[in-house]
Amino acid sequence: MNSSPGNFSVDSILKAVNPDRAPSHARTYGYPPRVWYFIASFIALLSVYHFADALISRVASNHRPAVYSGASGHISLRQIPSAALNLVRTVIFRTTYSLGGSYKLNVAELFISCAYIVLLFTWAFINTTNLEGVKLSPQYYANRIGLIAATQLPLMISLGMKNNIITFLTGISFDKLNILHRIAARVICVMLWIHASGHVRNLQETWFRCGIMAISSLTLLCILSVQPLRSRAYEVFLVAHFIFALIFLCGSYYHADNNGLGYYLWPSLMVWGLDRFLRFIRIFFVNGGYQTLFNTKSSHPLDAKVEVITSQFLRVTLRRPDHFKWAPGQLAYLSMPSISATPWEAHPFTIASIDGDIINAVESESPSRDESCEKESEGSLESVVAIPTSGCGKKLVFLLRVHDGFTKRLLNAAGSLPAKETFGAYIDGPYCSPPSVRGFDTVIFFSGGSGISFTLPLLLDLIRDANMRTSSRRKVIFVWAIRHPEQIKAISEDLLRALDGVSDSLSIDMRIHVTGSMNDTEIDTEKREGSISSDPKNKLLGAPGIQFLSGRPHVKEIVKAEVAAASGLISINVCGTAGLAESVRSALRVASNTSRILKGGPSISLHVEAFGM
Repeated sequence: MNSSPGNFSVDSILKAVNPDRAPSHARTYGYPPRVWYFIASFIALLSVYHFADALISRVASNHRPAVYSGASGHISLRQIPSAALNLVRTVIFRTTYSLGGSYKLNVAELFISCAYIVLLFTWAFINTTNLEGVKLSPQYYANRIGLIAATQLPLMISLGMKNNIITFLTGISFDKLNILHRIAARVICVMLWIHASGHVRNLQETWFRCGIMAISSLTLLCILSVQPLRSRAYEVFLVAHFIFALIFLCGSYYHADNNGLGYYLWPSLMVWGLDRFLRFIRIFFVNGGYQTLFNTKSSHPLDAKVEVITSQFLRVTLRRPDHFKWAPGQLAYLSMPSISATPWEAHPFTIASIDGDIINAVESESPSRDESCEKESEGSLESVVAIPTSGCGKKLVFLLRVHDGFTKRLLNAAGSLPAKETFGAYIDGPYCSPPSVRGFDTVIFFSGGSGISFTLPLLLDLIRDANMRTSSRRKVIFVWAIRHPEQIKAISEDLLRALDGVSDSLSIDMRIHVTGSMNDTEIDTEKREGSISSDPKNKLLGAPGIQFLSGRPHVKEIVKAEVAAASGLISINVCGTAGLAESVRSALRVASNTSRILKGGPSISLHVEAFGM
């Protein structure tokens, strides 16, 4: 038998020396794509549901009966779909679990998180028994788990981006996806440490040390992103996020490229770069960057006016070009170079104004656009309800709750300057996918403090919709809990103007609960030139449909009473503390049960505006 070297290939020699090489290699490169098959299928399923639901909702809103019979006391087979939908909503979205005392996840978030973890680790450790019968052989899982983690980086980055295709496909706003972004990051971090543990013999190699540096950066980032730490030092987290994320991506690329796998990191770098590019373009056009580029003069100021409502509440007003559009309830990131600690510091705030006029398209008694601009430049407060559509640009209003950091510095700066002084400001947005409440017969709003920034524009949009078209009678219950009565100043002018012109087809019941002491010491805003009137409560006392109450709202009783009295479709929208949101969920689980809907009771939709983990 001829045994010359020419009869043996390198692969056959390696196979003879290490028979596990071929099967481990095949599984290492074959399993990671299979993980993506499951993820892509799930995203596709959510996308189909999202677009189908949007289509059905639009058709249903145009063909909905004007009058509902209400609960009949008898079970109706026609109500089975609505009852089933309510049961799913109650179990999946309205039932929450506490994790570690700092986090609350609903069943949907918990299920998706657990399913994602099981999916990744199943494909990482399945078929890891070598040919000698040793289970969990590092040769089979060490490289595989690293590649699976690498293939998840584009998903992790996309879930944390403001501009991402997942939001477009599923309708889930980026702030909700941010929960999954942090979960994915923590899972990937664990997987990468397992990957590194299988190669400790290469500790002296530069490429291995770069990998350890990358994983260490991701680990520190995961620790800093824990909610108690992040909420206490959010601005520190922003800086750390940028630095550690950059170190992680660069270190990971060098580590992978040294092993001929750099192409695994290119999608992540491209996704990250695309998001930054889109944000730059958006900021450039929204903030009038083209005016500087082409040496054109703006017909409206782009700086922000800051008004101190109380020592804990600020109102920021600014204008942007007419091409800037937003939906009620959307947010924008606000940055002020003279206040921000770093060039990239920007904070998300909901836009408390609406895009367009609320009362009539043309009002004979309304001031001209030029007069409105002139009044605002003189320091008078113009209502967010009437927003010019050209000339002055569009008006955006933000209501800020003062915390430490950016808002505290802004409070100090605004309190030490004359009222006419403005601050240079840039915005990035709009973002989020707020709900549309136009198609509901009864709409209930719960907000606490600055949470009114979310509920107020939705209310104003309902009033505008009622004024613009003939529709069946609808009812709105608006509950706002505040600590100090002075906070009413922030929206008093808007409410007076909106309620004065509301259509008869819309019934509004507004309840303002003052939970703090009436004697708390506040900043003396009356003495500041151009400040808002100091007696907003007296102005609103005579307005129809407004009640002023002491103490916290009784959420359970409100929900129970309104659900019992309502017929048709109900929308409940909440923006406030986690305690307020949980109170509404708890009340809704009791008030809206499946048997009631089977007997003709109303179908209820719940939207909670809050950041998660």
